[in-house]
Amino acid sequence: MHAPLSLLMGAPGAGKTTLLPHLLRSAGGLVVMEMDELLEDGTLIGVTIADPEAAPIWPAYDRLWQRVVTMVRRAGHPVLLLCPVPDPEELAPDGRWAAPVRWALLDCPDEVRLHRLWERGWAQDWIEDAMADAAQGRALAPAVFHSDDDVAGLAARVLAWARDGAPQRVARA
Repeated sequence: MHAPLSLLMGAPGAGKTTLLPHLLRSAGGLVVMEMDELLEDGTLIGVTIADPEAAPIWPAYDRLWQRVVTMVRRAGHPVLLLCPVPDPEELAPDGRWAAPVRWALLDCPDEVRLHRLWERGWAQDWIEDAMADAAQGRALAPAVFHSDDDVAGLAARVLAWARDGAPQRVARA
């Protein structure tokens, strides 16, 4: 039996990295991880993970995270993992993760995402991929959290969801 797993997916620019320190401050016994945490300046052992040209190694990177999370969960610790938008088959009950597992989306308006990614200096084709990921996440997500200026409040809502599993669909203000 595994401890519960809550996955907060988000396309690039949704605010996962900004949210992380706020989640960590109030996590209590919940183990909070973000998939970019293993990277050093965007790379893992010299390979730039976010680069679309690295797509052939993404499954291996995902399996690495699956192993790390599984080790923590089998020790009895519930996990909140911030991750990219998965392929639809990963959300299926017999997908990558052992039950109990729940999914939600961290989202932001497209114009905000565009601004954030332009600020990062992303190439147009990378931005287009991120926008497609955001659309896919919106189609898949059973619960949605919208990033906003109240990051501490957002963190509290996400942590409440991760702890009790209550599904929420939060309308954009």
